Amino acid sequence: MSYSSLTEELLEKLNFIQKMKCKTKILELKSAEIGYPKRLYDSLSSFSNQDEGGVIVFGVDEERDYKEVGVYDPQDIQKKINEQCLQMEPVVRPLLTVVEKDEKFFVSAEIPGIDLVERPCHYKYQGRLKGSCARIDDSDEPMTEYEVYSYEAFRKKYQDDIREVRRATLAPLNQESNCKRIGS
Repeated sequence: MSYSSLTEELLEKLNFIQKMKCKTKILELKSAEIGYPKRLYDSLSSFSNQDEGGVIVFGVDEERDYKEVGVYDPQDIQKKINEQCLQMEPVVRPLLTVVEKDEKFFVSAEIPGIDLVERPCHYKYQGRLKGSCARIDDSDEPMTEYEVYSYEAFRKKYQDDIREVRRATLAPLNQESNCKRIGS
């Protein structure tokens, strides 16, 4: 994909945001007008953990009716996005794009969905259980223990439904003996 088509895509996303005035399952917004957002880990995790990935657009302030405010420093934002991506397990490799519109700069980070066997992607300093997130509508939510376990079970090929239970017997399934007990 060429750089010009990436910048055109970002401009289209900015127009979409102004028209729809909302975030989506695959679109997150961060203002970054004054400084870099402190935490992207939840969005990086949740977008990486869904097949379609997602895009984080910097320079739009949703609290001010989705006003296009621009970013404080596009170069620094790209550097800090990469720093946070390196703190994910597995490492996230974003596709970064910068565009200028109305004398303001905007940055987007396209986060690819990772392979199912590598999920859940998580913030490594919180661990898999506390650092894994899922995208629920337009929100990043912590994964439940069950959701994290499901990825682990898939990766390790656990088959809980066919595991042997050593203390179990077939006696409860023997209809003749059950009928005799009931009729006795």
